[in-house]
Amino acid sequence: MRIYLSGFMASGKSTVGPLLARRRDMAFVDLDDAIEAEADRSIPDIFAVEGELGFRQRETRALWDTSDREDLVVALGGGALVSPENREWAKEHGLVVTLQVDADTILDRVGVEADHRPLLQDEKGRPLERTAMRRRIERMLSERRAAYEQAHAVVEADREPEEVAAIIDEIATVWSHRGDLV
Repeated sequence: MRIYLSGFMASGKSTVGPLLARRRDMAFVDLDDAIEAEADRSIPDIFAVEGELGFRQRETRALWDTSDREDLVVALGGGALVSPENREWAKEHGLVVTLQVDADTILDRVGVEADHRPLLQDEKGRPLERTAMRRRIERMLSERRAAYEQAHAVVEADREPEEVAAIIDEIATVWSHRGDLV
């Protein structure tokens, strides 16, 4: 079984993922880390050199590479499943769970690390000021909402990470008994 954690940046995928993997005795992969390792550069550097399109192409390859492994929890990038092709692929190859949080929670969580979030920066690579950042987060959430809601399950992630992992563990147990997951 593969479990793909989807959701907006700072929704908790990289925090909940290892907790869930431990609970289920599965391996954990953060797709952004895999992309950085393959590219031998950071996500902001990939965006700077290759643009968002280049990053998304790398993201698709990294996502599809996860089909080589079983018993895997994968934290996806916030935009990985916006692509209908990637979304359908992930749903065919595992359980897709979206971690849902509101704009204020995201803003609080990304504020200290905005310099590592290219989509929350201005054209010169500087973090947006808080009001502009909130507007961008709200716009992006609105644009991505339909894609996020197409997951097999949506979990409110504005609670303790262990609690979120426990909820997803229960969902995965039910799904694994259905017999239709790869």
